[in-house]
Amino acid sequence: MRRGVRALLVAVLALSLGGAATVTWLGLQGGDTCAAAQRDLDGRCVRLDARPDVAGADLRATGGRFQAPAQDLDVPLTSMSATGGALDPPTLTEAFEVRDPGRTSAEGSRPRLVAVHAVRDGRAPGNAFFEPGAHDPVVTVSPGDELRVDGVTYLVESTEVLSKADAAASPDVWGHRPDGEARLVVLTCLQRAGSTGAARDNLVIHAVRA
Repeated sequence: MRRGVRALLVAVLALSLGGAATVTWLGLQGGDTCAAAQRDLDGRCVRLDARPDVAGADLRATGGRFQAPAQDLDVPLTSMSATGGALDPPTLTEAFEVRDPGRTSAEGSRPRLVAVHAVRDGRAPGNAFFEPGAHDPVVTVSPGDELRVDGVTYLVESTEVLSKADAAASPDVWGHRPDGEARLVVLTCLQRAGSTGAARDNLVIHAVRA
């Protein structure tokens, strides 16, 4: 395995094991000094479990949008890389396309990957895809729903809730496949009411280019 491919796989493994959406909501009273990167889509202040490495993520504006019309979601799309063996989206108001230098191989391509945060008791992009405030949330994205990534339309084929260990090992998420160039995976944490600390599961959305 080439060194660059191995490094990326280590990074995405860390994402599914614990890097995404490990945040809790904190409402501030009086003097609100919340940094912009700590605000959710409703402008509320969020306390992150771990501060993301914004500089190391090497963020690059794409000028595009990530849109899920059926879920009324329309947020900026930013490109990012893994940092320190982990991939942690650094804001709660954008979608992040993962740069993948080893995406294409002799076996095919890995799916295009977009990672988004979800927050407990707040609203980040990932919260659009499941019912809020439930211990066992109902997924609110269905087969046939459109997802648009920088103007390219994908149609949802399926969704699954996986433990982070299972998501990290899923060939449908990380594997090279003959049709991978036409595929999209959206990954977020599934936040459950009554839980504390990092979310234990990922919601994984599989889609194919229209």
